[in-house]
Amino acid sequence: MLKKVIIFTILSAIMFSSFSLYSFAFNLDKSEASADGYYLYDTNHNILMAEDNCDKRISPSSTVKIMSACIVLESRIDLQQEITVNESMIKEVSGRSMYLKNGDKLTVEDLLYAMLCGGYNDATHILALTIYPAIYKFTEKMNEKAKLLGMNDTHYLNPTGIDSVGMHTTINDIAKLAKYMAQNELFVTICSTRYYKLSEKATCNYKTITNRSSLITEYKGLSNFNTGSNNNGDCAVLFYKTNDTSLISIVMNAKSLDKKDTRNFAEIYSKKLISHAINDYSTKTVKTNKEIITTLPLKYSISSTEIDIYAQQNLEIFIANDVDLEKDITYSLSFSDIELKAPLKSGDIVGRLTVFYDGIILGSTPLIVNENVERNTFLYVLDVMKQFILSKVFWIILLSFVLLLVIYHKHQNKKFKKTRRKTRKKPT
Repeated sequence: MLKKVIIFTILSAIMFSSFSLYSFAFNLDKSEASADGYYLYDTNHNILMAEDNCDKRISPSSTVKIMSACIVLESRIDLQQEITVNESMIKEVSGRSMYLKNGDKLTVEDLLYAMLCGGYNDATHILALTIYPAIYKFTEKMNEKAKLLGMNDTHYLNPTGIDSVGMHTTINDIAKLAKYMAQNELFVTICSTRYYKLSEKATCNYKTITNRSSLITEYKGLSNFNTGSNNNGDCAVLFYKTNDTSLISIVMNAKSLDKKDTRNFAEIYSKKLISHAINDYSTKTVKTNKEIITTLPLKYSISSTEIDIYAQQNLEIFIANDVDLEKDITYSLSFSDIELKAPLKSGDIVGRLTVFYDGIILGSTPLIVNENVERNTFLYVLDVMKQFILSKVFWIILLSFVLLLVIYHKHQNKKFKKTRRKTRKKPT
């Protein structure tokens, strides 16, 4: 028998349980730099691997461009559409710039790469004004989308991320947006590009856009959703996907405690978070399909009164390496019937095995029998008769029969007496 097993007789209670988010404690060493907060999430296994100040209202900085890209891409604009820059598109631009000028020509695709890989504000402004006639119309659409994504503590005032009074977000809201955009293949492709050569239609001074993130060269499968900086520090929103891993990492407003230290601590901290995910977690087999999970009573069998139960497949979980599988992992068994009945065939599903950590479901697998069991017809018929005799139906039928018998007997008695009286009154 399993240790720490809870047997639930209602199979559906487990079958329809949702796999909830669970987390493990991990703290970045912030002895060299401060940060508004950070976040590390495994999208494959629904694990929150690290978090700090994720509900704190902060300046969104250039992470705003993730939402700007969302609005542009979902507008279904033709990526090869040629755009001619005019003065109205660039007159209000500030911050990081390609220094595009009146008359320059680029495609929508060129501008998307410039916005996301290069982080250029003028490219962002031009895209926004291509989609909508005014910046405020574009930001209205951004805020509408934020609400749809459940980003209830986010408000945008511009498409670039330039600090404005009243513009705010939280790391949790940025994470919701990042998870959503991680499903957009074109967005991920753009963000994972190290160098982008502008199209032949482009007439600006730039020929190539270089991805701002230095981590692109270190991790194969990394997408730089956003790298930026402002007076509050550096920020980085990364998506790292390989065959075994799918991570979203966010570091907001990281700043060195030493004013002479100019290193980008958003990227330094991002590396530590990704390393934590790669090195401190692994997939572990907690039950194999060869070991007996439990033994159940068996009815109507020719040869035995009990049967061994196995997992249909190896039960594997993805978990932090420092978790004690003996002490911290629990299991539950659920069955539609805790007493099985012959006949059974090898491979028949009879229940489900579920594994928990801290009350959260980590995984589950069906439970099966791995042998054929024939039914003893005599035992079956005998039990059916016994169950029928013990049932309410039998007693209702029996009482009804007795009642009818009593009524019939009374009726016959009455009829007999009546006939007898008639006989006595007949003259001789």
